[in-house]
Amino acid sequence: MDLHKLKIFVDLSHTLNYTDTAENLFTTQGNISKQILAMEKELGVSLFKRAHRKIELTQQGEIVLPYAKKVIQDYSDLLVNLNDFQDAKNLTIEMHTIPTMPSYKSFNMITQFLQKHPEVHMQLREEESYNLLTSLKAGKCEIIFARTFDFDDESLERIVMEDDDFVAVLPKNHPYAGAEKIDLQKLKNDRFLILGPTTNLYEPVLKLCRNAGFKPQITYEGTRVDLIMQMVQNNMGISVMMAKTARNFNSDEFSFVPLTTNIANSLCFIRLKGQHSSANNMF
Repeated sequence: MDLHKLKIFVDLSHTLNYTDTAENLFTTQGNISKQILAMEKELGVSLFKRAHRKIELTQQGEIVLPYAKKVIQDYSDLLVNLNDFQDAKNLTIEMHTIPTMPSYKSFNMITQFLQKHPEVHMQLREEESYNLLTSLKAGKCEIIFARTFDFDDESLERIVMEDDDFVAVLPKNHPYAGAEKIDLQKLKNDRFLILGPTTNLYEPVLKLCRNAGFKPQITYEGTRVDLIMQMVQNNMGISVMMAKTARNFNSDEFSFVPLTTNIANSLCFIRLKGQHSSANNMF
């Protein structure tokens, strides 16, 4: 049995969507369909029911699934053990992180860890939040530092480091700049400058606005927090941003006003469940 087919089968059993699985595994929908059909032919069973563009596992598929997961996990554990043996004298942790990690205490904790364990090497790489989980599952890194809103992936484990809240970022001369708290609905006529769809903060901000009963007038969406803050300072609009990120900027130039309603989120270190290198476990 081809290990690649098993990985495709397991991923598709989770997404139940050929497009999503193709994106997760960096291939095409046609290849996903071809591999599943080949696996069904090899096993002599139907793994998925296909009807009206929707799929679901058959009873045979449900029998195969735990065995497929075990084979993949056993192979992953084998590689980890071999890598541990080969890299015992060269301990390295590959970590991918959101660009705003320096805003959080976890950044200082990494520094403290490396000072305590000089034998460990850590390779940090910034990556847009939407791609972090994909990189982790594709084996491009061992650990990610990411923001989570809803965490329900049984293949992953995490350590929650701290929480954060959204705040309204307003120019100093804004009518509500001096408010202790603000209902987002009061800002419905303002121009919004926000982080865009390639970050995992885009949809939560839109949800906050929907919950407040309006669709925001977005005049800028991007990935650079510093540019958004500069635009707010120049009275080009207002923003809704994470409090600990926003407060890294000079508070003399802005007003940070807490929201009356918020969306819970946590900053976490996340890794796949299973066996890991000694450096990974040490961290």
